[in-house]
Amino acid sequence: MKCVCGTEGWKVKKITAGSHVNPEYWHLLSDDLHFCPNSDCDVVYFDKRVTLTVREVKTKVFFKEKGSPKPLCYCKQVTEEDVVEAIRKGAKSVKEVEEMTGIGNGGHCVVTNPSGRCCRQFYVKFIEKMLEKAVSDGDGAEKSSECCRTDRG
Repeated sequence: MKCVCGTEGWKVKKITAGSHVNPEYWHLLSDDLHFCPNSDCDVVYFDKRVTLTVREVKTKVFFKEKGSPKPLCYCKQVTEEDVVEAIRKGAKSVKEVEEMTGIGNGGHCVVTNPSGRCCRQFYVKFIEKMLEKAVSDGDGAEKSSECCRTDRG
């Protein structure tokens, strides 16, 4: 389903949207809600009858947020600024930033992340970009296909 901006959205669970929209809009939530991934669009959730924008959502949506702090990992409440600080303190890879900040180590993304998806696909690109700026030897960031780790013990 496409958003009003023309971007293809992805389906999110009702519990995801319910965790992020202001309570006065809960009655508008359906089982057919979609998330708009366009950073230039104010729409966060939509279906055929409802459009909910950043004004109706109580959570800062990482790539739609213009100010600071910008969230990267909702489960562990890690921001872009936390990542930059970890690199400043010596992190030289994605793995080291993950270890220093806890980013990506929550496992509750379906509820905590407004997109309903693992934050790893979003934060790795940011970390790599920041490492490129900071690391003079050009070895870049360590890459991994691992997604958010969960404590399921």
